Order: sequence, then C-alpha cells, then structure tokens
Amino acid sequence: MEEEAGVVDATSTSWPQAAAPPAVVLPRMNSSRDGKTSYARNSDFQRAIASITKKVRQDMAAALYRARGRPASMAIADLGCATGPNALLMVSDAVEAVLAENSNGGHPPQLHVFLNDLPGNDFDAVFRLLPSSPLAATGGCCLVSAWPGSFYGRVFPDASLDYVVSSSSLHFLSKSPTMTPEHPNRGRVYVSPAGPAAVLDAYRAKFHDDFLAFLCCRAAETRPRGILLLTFVARRTARPTPHDCFLWDLLADVLMHMAAAGLVDEDQVHAFNVPFYSPCPDELAKVIAKEGSFTLRTMKLFDTTRRRLLRPPPAASKQDDGELPRWLAVETASTVRAVVEPMLRTHLMMGSAAMDGLFCRYRLLLEAYYRSSNTRNKDDITNVFLVLEKKQ
Repeated sequence: MEEEAGVVDATSTSWPQAAAPPAVVLPRMNSSRDGKTSYARNSDFQRAIASITKKVRQDMAAALYRARGRPASMAIADLGCATGPNALLMVSDAVEAVLAENSNGGHPPQLHVFLNDLPGNDFDAVFRLLPSSPLAATGGCCLVSAWPGSFYGRVFPDASLDYVVSSSSLHFLSKSPTMTPEHPNRGRVYVSPAGPAAVLDAYRAKFHDDFLAFLCCRAAETRPRGILLLTFVARRTARPTPHDCFLWDLLADVLMHMAAAGLVDEDQVHAFNVPFYSPCPDELAKVIAKEGSFTLRTMKLFDTTRRRLLRPPPAASKQDDGELPRWLAVETASTVRAVVEPMLRTHLMMGSAAMDGLFCRYRLLLEAYYRSSNTRNKDDITNVFLVLEKKQ
C-alpha cells in the first residue's frame, strides 16, 4: 500500500514530538484504490438512505421544471457526490424525472449536471462510470462536469443552480471543533451523553457556523425559487442519547484499549475529535431562520436500518441462530472504516497493521452491542430530509 504524506505504515511505540495537532479535517473517503475497504465497495447503506427520498426528490425536480415554464436548460448539482456507484445516483434521479416530464415529444432541455466533492475525491473513477450510467442514455442533452471544492465555501457562479441535492454529507463538519481547555474530551472522539457539556456546546457551535456558511454560499449560487434537498444524519432530541453516539463511543473504546497496549499514542487519541455532528431539528431551524434566504418547506426525520436496506438481507434463520448481530457488526464496521480510515491514518499516525487490528476490535464491540439485551440488533440511524426553497 502506498504511504500517504505524514503517515507511518507500521505500528510503533514511539511518535514524533510535535505541537498539539490541528483540528481534524476529513481529507476524503477511502478511494477506489483501497480495494475491499474502499468507500465505493462499502456505501450500500448510503445508497439505501438515498432511495427513501427518491420519489419526493423526483417529484420536486419535475415540479420545478414545470414551475420554471419548461425552460431550455436547467442546472442540477450534487454536493458531496463522493465516488463509487452512488456518485451519479442523485443527479440521475433528477435528470430522469425532468426528462419524463418532457416525454410528450417536445425538445428536451439541456441539463447541466455539476458534481461536487473535496479536491481529493476520486473524480476519475466517477467519470469512468458515465458510459454505463442513465446519464449516457439521454441523447446528449446532459452535460456533466466536476466542481471540486468544499461546499462550506463558494463552488459555483452566482445564480447558476436550479436544483441542488446532497445526501449523507452535511453531517461532516469542515473540521473538528476547537475546544478549550486542552483535550476536554479525553477518552472520547465525539459528543457523549456522559461527556462534558462544553464538548456538546463546541460541536453545536461548529455545526452552526458550518451550516450557516453552507446556506450563505448556496443562497448566492441558487436562482430564485430554486430548491435544496438535503439528507444527512440527525437526532431527535436536544441532548444526544447513548444510541445516537454508540458508533463513536465504541470507536473511542477501541482506541483507548490500543493506547493502553502501546499501539497508538494516548495523547493523540485524547486530541482526536471526529469532524461529524448530527443536529436536532431545533438547531437546524434556527440556522435556516438566521441565514434567511430560504423557506423551509419540509423537515422530516426518518430511521434507517441495515436489516432492511443492505444486501443480501439476512435470512430469518440467521436471526434465530444469532447470526444477525455478527452480520450487522461486519457491515457496520466496513462502512465506518471506509469513511474514517483516512482521518485515523493522518491524525493518529496509524499504519496498515494497526488499522486492521483496530477494526477487528471494533467489529467485536459492535457485535457485543448488537447482542446485548437492551440494544439487540438495534442498528437504526436517524436522518433528516430537508427541502429548502430560495426566496425571490
């Protein structure tokens, strides 16, 4: 495996002496080059989440096309498209809906499809999917381009977008929150019901700033009456519940066990805070109202479970003989690894052997969680679906 800059590809009990590490930034998901641990091969759960909102998204795309007076062109953007089979999914749904609305034989509109993600995203792999995608069957009326950059800043020209989608992306912060005093979240990597209130306050403030920046940028880039359709991880209560945090609490437990065994540096674990936040509805409404450019048309919370949505679905017999918790643990660990491995490599100086060991331990803790009498097979994740309309 290639070494990334600043990553030691071996476990060690000595680490370079340096100043406190900067805030954790999500560099990218595991790329297609990472094989079985790549995001492309471990994103079925995100695809299933997107499928739940498909009909509404397509109805909104068709309605917008009609409301615009069946224009000669429309601009469709996906913010945080990532790579793999999901990268073209959201825009393909919108294109399909608009062209179906124009199926009466009229001249089809020219559809400008903009794919956005961080500059480190594997856009080459995305464009290799185009010839076999639904976008290639549109008779040349669909023009696809990549627009690398953080969606917490400006990406597109002024008033250039009609229809904007983002799925399973906005729960990632631009970077982890700044906390004082130093390392108040010792032994944890995220907010926790048992953690200091200051940690939740810091995460909430960072999400507020990031989501406000996101909306300000989209307000400049979206045409009047254009729509944003956003889906990302959320929570139902103002204070996170243990189940809201269990994925990160178990990951922290593994890291602390590895630190105690001398496999990773304990100070680095204390300094690591994942750049992720699942907001509650009240937090979302406050930011949307403060920014002021969008009308909130829909805010809907829904729960998703791998038991229904991942392939292949476990047979009933597996549930009876206890195989389901093991299956859930394997699938969940693979999904989490595809997302967080680059962060762990960069900020905790972890090599391949340490990473394999970490996620083996993590899978075992997940299996124990799914076998527990209080949380048996409880793998549901809460998401929020937002529809925002740009004001005139």
